[in-house]
Amino acid sequence: MLCLLACVLLALTAPASAQTLARPGWAGSGLNADPWWKRAVFYAVDAGPTGAGQASASQQTPDCKALAERLGALRSLDVDALLLPAPALPAPGTNGTMPDLDDLDSLIRQASERDMRILLTLPAPSNAADLAAVARFWLNRGIAGFYLEPPPGTSSQDEQALVQALRKATDAAVGQRIAIAQFNPDAGGVPAATALHPAPRRIAGRRTRRAGESGEAQLEIDPRLSRLDLPDAAGLRQLLTESLDEPNVLLDYQPPAPPANAPDPYPALAQAMAAILLTTHTSALIDSSAGLVLEAAPDRSEAAEQPPAAPPPPPPPPAAPPGVYLPFVPYTPPPKPLPMAVTKPAPPDPLTLWYRQLAALHHDNAVIRSGSKTFLDFDAQNALVWVSRPAAGSERSFPVIAACNLTSSPLVLSLASDAKALGLHGSYLLTLLRSDTGMGAQDLNSVTLPPFGVYIGELHR
Repeated sequence: MLCLLACVLLALTAPASAQTLARPGWAGSGLNADPWWKRAVFYAVDAGPTGAGQASASQQTPDCKALAERLGALRSLDVDALLLPAPALPAPGTNGTMPDLDDLDSLIRQASERDMRILLTLPAPSNAADLAAVARFWLNRGIAGFYLEPPPGTSSQDEQALVQALRKATDAAVGQRIAIAQFNPDAGGVPAATALHPAPRRIAGRRTRRAGESGEAQLEIDPRLSRLDLPDAAGLRQLLTESLDEPNVLLDYQPPAPPANAPDPYPALAQAMAAILLTTHTSALIDSSAGLVLEAAPDRSEAAEQPPAAPPPPPPPPAAPPGVYLPFVPYTPPPKPLPMAVTKPAPPDPLTLWYRQLAALHHDNAVIRSGSKTFLDFDAQNALVWVSRPAAGSERSFPVIAACNLTSSPLVLSLASDAKALGLHGSYLLTLLRSDTGMGAQDLNSVTLPPFGVYIGELHR
């Protein structure tokens, strides 16, 4: 019996040891066979593509102490990994001064306690050997992966050689460390999405590539959403259909500067863009430029938890000399200390709460996260609508329809004919998430969207 119990315990602990995460010895549950990055939500801090005249992401120094104070807020946002600029190291072969990495080490340790990983944005050096040496240095400190930021003008061949060197270094480390590269539209794969109506133009001459194969980055950051002058249904539908040709893409969205002498349209579109980022691909990227409210944890130090000191008691009356009687003085009790003020937590920021709900839906609903996507043509009404269908054999899963109103007027959409053309059976949508305060299911013939509203629901008969 004892022998059998030992074998069971060994079988339970073996998969967990293969799920080592951000630092040596930290093990995951091993309950999911997929690599962790297949369903992860990343939060990029001052990272991502930069415009002309801006400092590169990797030249900025992250405030690791401030991030450590906000790890609880990031975890409540369902973030799985942080992508930070890498502290600058002296060039290989020089005697430069090493930066103080104590705060970063502390951040890695505290993040691992919350089942979160830390990744770094690395500026690509001039050769692959230097990149491999830098990567090994960070991997030994517990970094879970890298986003490679090539210098401007790097050829695709040179960039691919750097990615291969980085991937070789991450593969050699324990714990599913990963390499992330910039999206390269000339290296995509076979289409993973279909269009019900005439498909947008696809990029020709693309070769088939499997995610995670040796020599390739596991994920690519696609910044094309940020390059749209003003997101509309037609432009978004074309771009997203093309991006789904490569399933392991992280969509990066940083709102551009508002148009001159015109109202800023991007805050009104923030909820729709968040829904696109977190429900169209298997992994998701939230950029710090989204401006989410991440409160620092309260001070839990021993000094902060001590109540205020009570005032000292009054001194006793002086003793009377023998034979002398002092007048009677009534006893006055010492004043009671004032009660400590109770600070009520501020109500959650609406956009932060929306991101939190979308991230939870991304993790919990496999159809939304990894189902096959079909974008419907509602360009004339400036509504972006897509269907996520479960994999074959998923009998208990239902198709999910998401609709985003990109206009300042309410919309009523009829989706029944489009669902029928896709071979889907159902008459109503059971609400999973909506940006307004509406209640109840929606009839497939009349899906109502408020101005700039988002609705996500499961299709039922």
